[in-house]
Amino acid sequence: MSIFNYKKKITNHTYIILIVFFSFLVNWSYSRHGIFPVDSFLHYDSAYRILNGEHPIKDYWIVSGIFVDYLQALFFKIFGINWYSYILHSSIFNVILSILTFQFFISINLKKKFCFFYSLSFATLAYPISGTPFVDLHATFFCVIATYFSFLAIKKPEDYLNWFLIVSFYFFAFLSKQVPTTYILVSNIVVIFFYLLVNKKLKTLNIIFLSLLFYIIVFFLLLKILDLNFNNFYIQYIDYPLSIGANRLFTFNTSVKSFLNDFKFILIPLIILIFFKIKKAAKEKKLFFSIDSINFLIFLNLCIGLILHQILTKNQIYIYFLIPLIFALLQKEMEVLNLKKKNNLVYLIIFLVLFLTIKYHIRYNEGREFHDLSNKNITEYTKSVNLDETLKGIYWISAQYKGSPKNEIEMLKKVKFKLNNKKNIMLISHYLFLDSITSISLNAPSRTHTTDGTSVPMIGNKYFSYYKKLLYKKLKDNNISEVYIIQGEEIETKVFTQFFSKKCYQKLEEDIFIIFKLNKTCLN
Repeated sequence: MSIFNYKKKITNHTYIILIVFFSFLVNWSYSRHGIFPVDSFLHYDSAYRILNGEHPIKDYWIVSGIFVDYLQALFFKIFGINWYSYILHSSIFNVILSILTFQFFISINLKKKFCFFYSLSFATLAYPISGTPFVDLHATFFCVIATYFSFLAIKKPEDYLNWFLIVSFYFFAFLSKQVPTTYILVSNIVVIFFYLLVNKKLKTLNIIFLSLLFYIIVFFLLLKILDLNFNNFYIQYIDYPLSIGANRLFTFNTSVKSFLNDFKFILIPLIILIFFKIKKAAKEKKLFFSIDSINFLIFLNLCIGLILHQILTKNQIYIYFLIPLIFALLQKEMEVLNLKKKNNLVYLIIFLVLFLTIKYHIRYNEGREFHDLSNKNITEYTKSVNLDETLKGIYWISAQYKGSPKNEIEMLKKVKFKLNNKKNIMLISHYLFLDSITSISLNAPSRTHTTDGTSVPMIGNKYFSYYKKLLYKKLKDNNISEVYIIQGEEIETKVFTQFFSKKCYQKLEEDIFIIFKLNKTCLN
């Protein structure tokens, strides 16, 4: 059994064409309305640097997103290094997600008109919230796709392609971001292996193992080809992020009120769905062993993993795309249970999903809350093409800059001009596109430069000395004599100075930059 059944594909041709156009255009349009530089351009310069022979882990520090970097590099290679290539990536991803979501609804035997409606809702609330490629969203949606294929694989365990695809998408998810992938993957491994062992599907377990072995071999081959040291990968991508996650877990603090307020439209239908599933399983006396029960546990693990991730990361909420998924499953459950006044309840659900889709569309797509632009007048944007032709297409307004968008662009034009007249420098900036629009390499030591411990190890972290050695090596290998920080960004200078004694640098300030002139004898 496959998500793409040939006959159904022809029958649903019109629906799919409409979903393709809608899901592409909604992301393409809203991705251009305002930016939050450190998030919106997270993979821009990283992908550019890959095409220029610099690789994450080896040449600059990262803690997540390696798969997204290389995927974006592929888009840049094919379509050119520009903003349109960048949002083409996320827009196509939104299309693929939305089509698979439609096919998923078809596979659970919802009526096509409802499948179409829920898919449009999903397309609106999925990638457009960010609009641009982003690690959390890629990891999350690869897990969603793996969940879709899990439903099919559980129904027909002997269809080995589905199991290979499940392993594939979890692999891509983990290399996009470790969490929420790990939360979802670990819990679903328990559920799936329990089901397969109880039902004595040993051949299926062999296929899963061989698929996993295949990706392990591919992974180590890629490390060899790219000359990436596994120990460095382990430290940067696994052990250091674990230390961040542990600190967040131990300092976890959220109120019941804020939790319920943030997730009420996900939790309420999910609780109702759980009640219906338990009622149905008890009636059939197959509480844990039925296909339906196992599939629901897989979906429940997805929801719980995503909610846990949102609580621990304390980032902007992006999981409202779960609303059409949960309500679609709830509608299907009501049809199976044949409840009284079923039709009225179905139309109530449709109304609620429509209302919530519009609500969160206005808040996150129109208001760009994910990029902290809810308090900005988005209509006061300026055109990014004034900064560089490759950035054409952005309606530039950002939450990061305190002045007007026009002043920000003028400031960045001065930054670009002055950087083009420098050599052997390092730039530390949240504007993660400057490397691609200047004529020199800016030698950033890390993809991002926050001082909360999520970007690089801070004093007290066990990997502080490890990162310090990498930083010193980069400074020496590239003969760097000056390190620049842009004045208007208000980046804390300790992101650099904490790795040096005061005798190792001279601090200068001018209208555009804070400059650290290095005493190179300190690098020995």
